Amino acid sequence: MKTSKNAPSSLKKRGALLAGYLFLFSVLGEEVCGQLSAPVKRPNILLIVADDMNWDSPGCFGGAADEITPNIDKLASEGIRFFHAYANISICTPSRSVMLTGLYPHNNGAEGFQRIHPGTPTLPSILQEAGYLCGTVGKPLSQEELFRWSAAYRWPGAGDENQWGRDPAIYRSFSRQFFSMAKTAHQPFFLMASSHDPHRPFGKGEAKQAPQERADSSRTFRAEEVKLPGLLPDLPGVREEFASYCTSVRRLDDMVGAVLEELEEAELVDETIVLFLSDHGMPFAGAKFNCYPESVRSPMVIRWPGTVEPGALDERHMVSMIDLMPTLLDAVGLDSPTTDGRSFLPLLRGENQSRRDAIFAQFHHIHGSDALPMRSVITREAAYVFNPWSNGKRRFARLSGSASSAMKNQAEKDPAIAARIQHLELRSVEEFFDLSQDSSCLTNRIASEDSQKQIEALRSRLRSWMAKTSDPALSAFDQRDQPEALEDFVESYQATAQQQKDELRDYEKRKGYRF
Repeated sequence: MKTSKNAPSSLKKRGALLAGYLFLFSVLGEEVCGQLSAPVKRPNILLIVADDMNWDSPGCFGGAADEITPNIDKLASEGIRFFHAYANISICTPSRSVMLTGLYPHNNGAEGFQRIHPGTPTLPSILQEAGYLCGTVGKPLSQEELFRWSAAYRWPGAGDENQWGRDPAIYRSFSRQFFSMAKTAHQPFFLMASSHDPHRPFGKGEAKQAPQERADSSRTFRAEEVKLPGLLPDLPGVREEFASYCTSVRRLDDMVGAVLEELEEAELVDETIVLFLSDHGMPFAGAKFNCYPESVRSPMVIRWPGTVEPGALDERHMVSMIDLMPTLLDAVGLDSPTTDGRSFLPLLRGENQSRRDAIFAQFHHIHGSDALPMRSVITREAAYVFNPWSNGKRRFARLSGSASSAMKNQAEKDPAIAARIQHLELRSVEEFFDLSQDSSCLTNRIASEDSQKQIEALRSRLRSWMAKTSDPALSAFDQRDQPEALEDFVESYQATAQQQKDELRDYEKRKGYRF
């Protein structure tokens, strides 16, 4: 789906500002990097990140509606789809920090909206040292200076419901200038294009987002057109909000098309690795802010002409975001620092790779408040979740939006939905789901006698991972049958989260901004 190159005058003005901003950051980047040419010709990297999009929303992964993502589908036909790709945490900044460091949140420092530990090697910093021009456009991280971008253009601050993080025309303009800059400098590039779609507020869907403050999607979906995922009940209010979500998915796809068209116009397709994914699952009950498969599963597509077979599908191997940095560095011929992940470059070449049968996810807190520590191990067949915060009283308070409101209203007369909401709000310390029969994780089978052998195997696997990665929640896991010990852990965890929140506020004040 093409986006018009004939932008209105208001966008032309923004384009002029964008050009100056791009130039300013490029010059500053040159001064910081001190290295503008790469002695070895290496592939370019274009990383396109969706915000809060479920793995099965694009058409090439099933589709939340017919003809919802023509551009992503085209990209998939030219590259490889990973059927089992996952984030490692279902919240925006921590997930992106994992992508760019190859470290789990408890190892890179960004458990919520905190900064990564200063001095942590990042993908853009390593690529810059190798002569890459590194740029980012769209949704920002809260510590951009630690990632060392050469060029940056971001929408003006979280909370501004405007089109700057969603308008395909902005991404088109920045990409065009960025690609031109890289060609003129004879540098390989790394560009991270991060849309704010389909994060709330959805396109055409919420009254608080005024029409003049948002860019149009090329298609608006109606409630009767959408295909609800299994974790959501089929209610009118749910359908209506999910249709708005689908409209935002389509606008994301418009952005993908705009950036890819500019790459083609610049004649850089054959020498560019394009990677598309979502930072985690959708912002609906039972997905985002959790550790379930639907919380962290991501629609990953990679196109690399001459290396990746067009139209390939990997349904066997499980990969996750901690693997991205080592994989991309491996692909361009650079050594990776020590990370928690490992390269899956062999999979891009159509080869097999061992030890790709599980991924690990975690959750910590939001903005330093409401500490809800969770851990999970997910295989193709099952998922085990550890919730040390669950005590029968403490509630998960993130069931927001009109779809959740519709579910709560229906719960007054529907026992099944009432039970679903009660479980989502209260949980249990342990959860187990047989994904072969319950892919949406609706029925906790932790007490099932038939599943105890499988449960114990997953417990053992999760504990080994926690020990290997120095997870501070390991002691709580070892005392999961001791309520007082779990309460002590959560209280300490909350105090640490609050301290991190205070430190972040101080940092933002010193820097003069807030994200």
